[in-house]
Amino acid sequence: MKIAQIMNRLKSLFFLILFFQVSISYSLQDSVVAIVNDKVILQSDLDERMREVNLQDLSRIEFTKIKNNVLDKLIEESLLDQASSRMGIRISDIDLQNRLKLIAKNQGLTVLQLKDAVEKQNISYMKYLDKLRRNIQRQELFRTQFDNRAYISNEEIESFLKSNKLPQIDSRMKIKEYVILDKTNELNLSQARIILDDIKASLLEGEEKKYPAYDIKTTIIEDIQVNKLPDIYQSNLQLLDKDKFSRVFKTGKGFTMLNVLESNVLVEEYKVSHILMATNPMEGVKEIKNKFYKIKNSVQTGESFSKYAEEFSMDKASAIKGGSLGWITKELVVENFRKVMINAEVGEVSEPFNTRFGWHILYLEDKRIKNISDNIRRNQAIAILKDRKVAVAKKEWLAKLKDQAYIEYVK
Repeated sequence: MKIAQIMNRLKSLFFLILFFQVSISYSLQDSVVAIVNDKVILQSDLDERMREVNLQDLSRIEFTKIKNNVLDKLIEESLLDQASSRMGIRISDIDLQNRLKLIAKNQGLTVLQLKDAVEKQNISYMKYLDKLRRNIQRQELFRTQFDNRAYISNEEIESFLKSNKLPQIDSRMKIKEYVILDKTNELNLSQARIILDDIKASLLEGEEKKYPAYDIKTTIIEDIQVNKLPDIYQSNLQLLDKDKFSRVFKTGKGFTMLNVLESNVLVEEYKVSHILMATNPMEGVKEIKNKFYKIKNSVQTGESFSKYAEEFSMDKASAIKGGSLGWITKELVVENFRKVMINAEVGEVSEPFNTRFGWHILYLEDKRIKNISDNIRRNQAIAILKDRKVAVAKKEWLAKLKDQAYIEYVK
């Protein structure tokens, strides 16, 4: 028994001596240049980062300044890594692989080719992966702490758009212009709307021949930038009907209607309502479909779709609005919903269909075409304003993080 105790003590002593030998050996090869809370930054970390900087033809003062800036950057990164750990932010291997695929794709490489390219620069691939993981982790920290919380009000957007000139959007259209030349001023808007709506419905060539009593001119405006059109034209090209016709409006020439033949800034919007149900121990797919068919038949005979949505839909956010999703684009819904929506006729209740959320029927109330030029400009303004707010918030937060941290520069 005593021999066993002695052997265990000797073994412990051996590992203790070995630990000190390794520590001494490590300290001879490297040294600590900064302490950040309970973490250290090593000379080797600083040297590695300095190799990324062009140090040619620098004075001693310039070299020292750059070195101090690089060290401060390493300290900042250490603080961010520690904050990420405290907040439980982890980057999974799947997230890392997805980012690797994206980086490789952007460089026209496979992941294996990217690995070879990294190693040809005498960079350890494992170190590359570790650095990438930490960068993604910091990005996620900023996204959750700042990007998602930066609120931009409508007042801020409008003020920015009024006082700042954003780059012009290349919004081009090919337009067919219909004008009733009203020289006598005897025609009113209602009469003009009847004539032009009839032309729109018939889509006949030689429209002016159908109404010989009126001087109707049609003109094709080829590949015009929308911002170069008169303001009244731009205003009436914001929302079009499903056939890309504007409403009838009055200009100096007469009563006008526009038909967009080609455009790079028009998107189709759908005014749609739906009812969502899901299977349960009491109701299987067959029972849900039967219920949907009864609703569909009732709506076709004059019952309100919204009444059934309020009563039966499991999508409570839309159910309180009679199942309405408002005006939406196809990009905002899942694939099966999108297929049914874009193929539905206006005023039609769809067949039952399923998505990952459950079983649906939808009611398509209307379609329209929307010019997204203004949306693009607003999104540009939001991005700029958000970047500004986030930059200020980051700077203040980092300063606070440093004030609260224990940081020691080791000479």
